[in-house]
Amino acid sequence: MRDTTDKIKMDVARKAEMREKLMSSTAKTTELPRHNVKKKVVTTVLVAAVVSAMGATAYAAITGGIGPLSFERSSWGPSIEEDIKNSMPPREEWSLQGYPDTPEYKASAEWNKFEQSYDRDGKILDKADAEQKRTGVDPFGEKYGSYLIYSQEMADKVDEITAKYNLKLHTGFDDGDEKRLEEKVGDIFNDNITGGAYFYDDGTFQMDALYKNKYNFQIRRCVRGYFDTVTINVGTNKGFEEYTYTTKSGIPVTISEGKDVRGRRRTFITANLKNSFVVINIMPFDYDGNPNDYTDKDIKDIADSFYFDKM
Repeated sequence: MRDTTDKIKMDVARKAEMREKLMSSTAKTTELPRHNVKKKVVTTVLVAAVVSAMGATAYAAITGGIGPLSFERSSWGPSIEEDIKNSMPPREEWSLQGYPDTPEYKASAEWNKFEQSYDRDGKILDKADAEQKRTGVDPFGEKYGSYLIYSQEMADKVDEITAKYNLKLHTGFDDGDEKRLEEKVGDIFNDNITGGAYFYDDGTFQMDALYKNKYNFQIRRCVRGYFDTVTINVGTNKGFEEYTYTTKSGIPVTISEGKDVRGRRRTFITANLKNSFVVINIMPFDYDGNPNDYTDKDIKDIADSFYFDKM
């Protein structure tokens, strides 16, 4: 069984649940509302999953690395106090949109803070769900379908943030395999990479991928100028070592390496590009839950498999 708590926030099961719960049959969307997860009762199973997935990082210069991506500490359960009471490990959200000096990061941070405190008891969500079932209409799907908006207050907050930071909304959600992705965004990786992805008209995408059909990882590209709220959940921001590697495309990336609490190797690759921000999350396990026994050379080969100069 795969750990999912430290994955970038998108997988098939969550997307299906989200669509079934909130969206009309014609709407497509890509994010799971964090508060839906938090409303669940903290159980021993959840604690075990969180502990097994907890990662760690070290702060780095704003020009590279994963440390600056962190938002302030958040909670796995209803509150940080409840986490402490239930012996939960620390939890942080990382931006996947860029560093703190960018409007994309600032917008994501502001939305993250709003979402953390909004509709904690789920009553607004339940009311919206009931109304949508009654009418068969999602009043927010056409404009906000990529952001899982279910109230006017949430829609107003999106409008406020995008106006404040001069950002556009994602449109034109679609998905497909690696060939379909390249048809959409161009020739950005070599034949070593296979997998499935979802993507938008603006070129933002996320891919669950395999390197040489052996090592699984995720990659998310966030195009600058667009409002994006997808985050990755981690434990704390301590313990990773980082170094710069210049890829075969001539673009430097930051490789961040550490271990989770099970001692499994964790690796992130970040690229701070002119037109986009890219994060590669090399998973510590394969699809069967076995360790991803990749080497230092494999990490660099994965980085070299992407044409960052075209991203």
